[in-house]
Amino acid sequence: MTRSDAPVSTIPPTPPPAPRGRAALIIETMPLVVVGLIVALLASLVWLADRREREEAGDGLIRDALWVEQALRFQVDAARDSLERLAFDMTATRPSEEVVAARLRTIVTGHPEIASIEWRDDLGAIRLSVPPDGDGLRPSTAPTHPLARGFAEPRRVDGQAVADLSIPVFEHDVRVGRITAHVHLERLLALYVPWWISQNNHVTLVDRDGEELAHKSALAPVGGALRHELSFDPPLPGVSLVLTAHAGVSNLLRNVLGAGVVGLAVVAVVSLFGLMLHYRRRLAAELSLGEAQALRRAMEESLTVGMRARDLEERIIYVNSAFCRMVGRSAEELVGHGPPQPYWVPELVEETLARHEALGATVLEPISFETRFRRRDGEIFDVQVYEAPLIDASGVHRGWMGSIIDVTEAKKAEERERLQAEKLTRTGRLISLGEMASTISHELNQPLAAIASYASGCLHLLRAGRPGADIEGALVKLDAQAQRAGQVIRRVHDFVRKRDPEFERVDLAALIAALAAFVALDARKQKVEIATDLPATLPAVQGDRILLEQVLLNLIRNGMEAMAGIDPKARRLDIVAERRGSGEGDGETVVIEVADRGSGIAADLAEKLFSPFVSTKPDGMGMGLAICRSIVELHRGRLEFAPRPGGGTVFSLTLPAAPGEDRS
Repeated sequence: MTRSDAPVSTIPPTPPPAPRGRAALIIETMPLVVVGLIVALLASLVWLADRREREEAGDGLIRDALWVEQALRFQVDAARDSLERLAFDMTATRPSEEVVAARLRTIVTGHPEIASIEWRDDLGAIRLSVPPDGDGLRPSTAPTHPLARGFAEPRRVDGQAVADLSIPVFEHDVRVGRITAHVHLERLLALYVPWWISQNNHVTLVDRDGEELAHKSALAPVGGALRHELSFDPPLPGVSLVLTAHAGVSNLLRNVLGAGVVGLAVVAVVSLFGLMLHYRRRLAAELSLGEAQALRRAMEESLTVGMRARDLEERIIYVNSAFCRMVGRSAEELVGHGPPQPYWVPELVEETLARHEALGATVLEPISFETRFRRRDGEIFDVQVYEAPLIDASGVHRGWMGSIIDVTEAKKAEERERLQAEKLTRTGRLISLGEMASTISHELNQPLAAIASYASGCLHLLRAGRPGADIEGALVKLDAQAQRAGQVIRRVHDFVRKRDPEFERVDLAALIAALAAFVALDARKQKVEIATDLPATLPAVQGDRILLEQVLLNLIRNGMEAMAGIDPKARRLDIVAERRGSGEGDGETVVIEVADRGSGIAADLAEKLFSPFVSTKPDGMGMGLAICRSIVELHRGRLEFAPRPGGGTVFSLTLPAAPGEDRS
């Protein structure tokens, strides 16, 4: 299919906006300027009105504060004058205690802010107390000057602020006593601050640290309200009178009409400005949309991965050019087409429908699977499909988006690689067989020589006319030797023939013992001692006997050849097998170590020893260990090597024990 078969966008590019003249720009901006001036004028009027209200409210608050300050000062001064007259009369006329008590009661009655009055002598003993219990109040313990006159700094009694008014009593210029009045500041505000002031203001007396001593108010003050502070010292030391307005500093309710006009004007300005921006953005968006569509189309055309989208009813809603080229059909043929699709393989229609049905019933997660498609010309090819949920901008599941990759060539390459590996494995067996030719010929010579000897003896007895001789015993031995020769031939045939791996339970101990006997003759020729350490309880493994035999035989022969250059007395090849693991479950393994006493592996070959065509022998092909590692990995095992202490190399073959193997 050619590229022209794919859908191509026909939206022409949006031209840029035409340049505008100065007159057009003035016409567009003139409404904005006029409305802006109106808004500025109305805002100025509102600001001036608000400022006027703020000034009037401040002046009223100052007037109220001065009125309250004068009223409180008058009452405090009046109480002090009454006490001073009484102190003077007590010195001048020396009235009786009954007269003094009556005058004290009169003062308390005339000044309700005074909680109690005490008359103490020069020694501090109470002569009189009005009321008699003193209302629970006692003088302050703070030291005062003997001649001190007036109020002391307020103190707190049971959480309430009290100011002590002290008037000394003198007789012939000698202080003979003191009259002390306890003034409740809370009562002072409650009695002499009129309701019309407390209705609009929060009236408080505070100390020099700003802590509230007493207050009178109908409501709590609000944030940002007007506040005015006056010093109330004297008469009360360290005390200030504070008035805080209940309402805010301004009252914009009176200007709601002006604010509404301002708001409408602002809306008009914003609307005009928004229309201008919208017009410009629309022109820019049209241009950007054309560029984005062209870019998206270019990206779609450059993709080599096929893209296909289908809705919840299995209809195709989108395909890209790569998918069209892949199946050999145009987008017009595919978009809107429901199942079965024209590119499905007829034999796989039921399987594909079942997969789609299962996909719709599962959790919305991406999945991957392999299948086959058919081109227009009937060619079948393999594909890898990645399906993901198609979610729209509002989060609703609308269908499925699939990415399709043609994996035909990749699968062919994998098959070629597998066949090549099989050929390399068979080649390795043939190489090993060639190296063992002398051993095989010697092993066959022994049974064949015995067969010839027994056959010759039987013929000799028959020709000599001695039928009673032990011909049957000779024939039995002849048959045993013939079977032995046949086993050797079958072993060689199984070793070299091309076949698929056949996994079965393999007794490694028996396999190692058989291999040790098989190479015994070759070991004697090379003057190598082969020592085996095989436990009786070695677990079996699950594997192909012939392939494992090839691995062990290759390791044994490599070990013998590695010791060719050392003293014959030191040539010893150790084959040790042991079980490792917990002995429970599937974690147990079997480890076989083949240790030689050769010169070891050079450092420059250690990292690439298992790579193909890398060999430590001058005439080696470098395929043996590479094939061995492939066989071991096929059995889910590991093939490793390490230097042997004292010289040489230890090759370790680790295989998992067969499942269900008796661990006892």
